[in-house]
Amino acid sequence: MFTSIARRYDLLNHVLSMNVDRTWRRALVRAAQPVTPRQVLDVATGTGDVAIAFARHSDADEIVGIDPSEGMLEVGREKIERLGLGNRVRMQAGDALALPYEDAAFDVVSIAFGLRNLPDFGAGMAEMARVLRPGGRLLVLEFFPPRGGLFLQAYRFYLGRVLPLAGRIISGSPEAYHYLAASIESFVSHEDIRRMMGASGLVHRKATRLTGGIAWIHEGERA
Repeated sequence: MFTSIARRYDLLNHVLSMNVDRTWRRALVRAAQPVTPRQVLDVATGTGDVAIAFARHSDADEIVGIDPSEGMLEVGREKIERLGLGNRVRMQAGDALALPYEDAAFDVVSIAFGLRNLPDFGAGMAEMARVLRPGGRLLVLEFFPPRGGLFLQAYRFYLGRVLPLAGRIISGSPEAYHYLAASIESFVSHEDIRRMMGASGLVHRKATRLTGGIAWIHEGERA
């Protein structure tokens, strides 16, 4: 599904978020700064926008983006080459539930809008924690439904009606954007994120609310 929309994926992200997605990624990179990361892994990297943000806005020496979709990775590699970041950013095909890296290999592991796409949230969390060094940070950027009231009603209307229509017009794949809306509505709670971090050997450090609570960054530290 993601390979089928890879060529229009970045455009859709920017249009559907009114470019706020760029701000969210910069906030994710800022959340990593207390660690002063040198080795960064971005899981479910898609077309590599988070990996590129780490290259642009941090001093990381090595940034790896991993994703199962070769179509998305191909677009990401083209962007990295065009930006001249190939000496710092590497894109790799792989499974988030079986990361092909040694234990404690990275200072920071990030996953942006990808946790809800994994077939097993807890197993994915545990695997990301495994490759973190002691004191390293796991950063989870995800959508959550905002609190009740008119804002929640407007948000659900956008997810259920506007987003699939725009997805069909721009990408030609309404199924992908119906899936996006459904995956947000059925995703776990903030407390579930904290619980999964604890079960994976992480200390939940902070949850940062973005854009009225549409998106959040959860930070966990490897004990």
